[in-house]
Amino acid sequence: MSNNAEIARSSLWKDGKFVADDWVLLEAGESPVRNEKAFLTFADALTLLRVGTSLPSSLGVIVGANDDVDDLANYLDRIEALAIDFPGFGDGRGFSSARLLRERLGFTGEIRAIGKYILDQMPLLVRCGVSSFLVTSEKVKAGLTRGEWPEVATYYQPVAGDGDLPDGQLRPWLRHKAKVG
Repeated sequence: MSNNAEIARSSLWKDGKFVADDWVLLEAGESPVRNEKAFLTFADALTLLRVGTSLPSSLGVIVGANDDVDDLANYLDRIEALAIDFPGFGDGRGFSSARLLRERLGFTGEIRAIGKYILDQMPLLVRCGVSSFLVTSEKVKAGLTRGEWPEVATYYQPVAGDGDLPDGQLRPWLRHKAKVG
């Protein structure tokens, strides 16, 4: 999980611009204040949700790479936002968590990426359901400030809601095997 010093240097990227962030990220064991927008650790949030008391007015949950998003299924109507933590640049588990939350579990609230990701991953994260980014990398922040947003022209994996994708954009290795065999 991102530490508080890192978060203090960060900015929230949402809807194509940096915006004010009125959410706080709490450390494990920290109690939320009733009238604040607070992201709780996965374990702390599940404990509060199961008990049903002492919830902040706006509840957010930090989803770690090893957390099972299916554990949140019965509580998603009480969760306003989810922050998916990326512990390393090459760790893709957060992509899967975002897609599962949107496609299988039907979560419609904010999903933000926190932790370690690079500018080139951001369009792919949006495609998986991420709607905002807590930017802690100075390189990512500088790129976004310069107006950089990497374009991805071809997707090899469809996602729910894509509709009709042209054959040229779906699984080319399967077409190649079909022609050879």
